[in-house]
Amino acid sequence: MAITFKLEHPDGTPADPPTLRSAVPDWAIGDKIPFGPSKRSLLVVGIRNASEPTHQALLVVTTEN
Repeated sequence: MAITFKLEHPDGTPADPPTLRSAVPDWAIGDKIPFGPSKRSLLVVGIRNASEPTHQALLVVTTEN
């Protein structure tokens, strides 16, 4: 079962992509979210409660190359 997470940058702006559907339910600070063969990934730098009921949590991320 996939879980939907909201993604945003530390300044509160939406990340690209703005949401993530993942089977991993427990992302942690320091985890890298890979996006396939492009080698682009997002680094989880914070976790907050999501304000929308459709999202499991809000992951604060920065872009890694």
